[in-house]
Amino acid sequence: MRPRAAYNVQKHSYVERNLLTIHANHLYCQVAMSGNMEFTYESKGRLVTQTLKGDRIDSHEGIGVWKIDHCAWKMFSKETEKEEKKCRKRVKEYLDADSSGLPMGEPRFEHGTIKEGKNEYPGMALIVNWFDGTNFHLTKDRHQSKPFKSALQKQNISHSKSSTDYMRIKAGCECAKTVGLQDCQGYVEAGGREPIVFIDIHTGTSTTAAEEMVEIINEWGE
Repeated sequence: MRPRAAYNVQKHSYVERNLLTIHANHLYCQVAMSGNMEFTYESKGRLVTQTLKGDRIDSHEGIGVWKIDHCAWKMFSKETEKEEKKCRKRVKEYLDADSSGLPMGEPRFEHGTIKEGKNEYPGMALIVNWFDGTNFHLTKDRHQSKPFKSALQKQNISHSKSSTDYMRIKAGCECAKTVGLQDCQGYVEAGGREPIVFIDIHTGTSTTAAEEMVEIINEWGE
């Protein structure tokens, strides 16, 4: 089971119980954000343990994201049947998108055991190349939206249709449309190994966001 801070507050007053609860929650947040985590998995016939330490980047879908060397490690719990099902779906979506050529930072998955303190539970790691470009996120929530065009501008992507960056970004956008990428988000990096990469892959039947990206990159070219 994953750890939870706990206090015996039965013998305290109402005010004291509230104060202790606030303190317990604060303590858990500190542990969750700063505590090290270990992930043990099998690789090439032997067990490997990766220590996940340092700053943990928050994740709405997973436990968190860590930068290890030049890779991003996004950790997921498989402790419950529901979590296990979500992990299987996530793997399938990535494999299908990868087979279609969607640029995603060379993703791979590892399955094993997560250890936090004395607590152990089954988990999964999504490992991709670390990205240093400009983030974009096409979402209906205008407060979270990060325009794709702004990322192209900030990275000073060439307008020439014959430039390598332009051609690869256009191909990536068209691939996103083909696979039915939802909630399109990722990074643009001029001159990068992959000038565009997509993250948090979800696919479906709607291609509205991906179609918007194709329109933007087509208008960008000269």
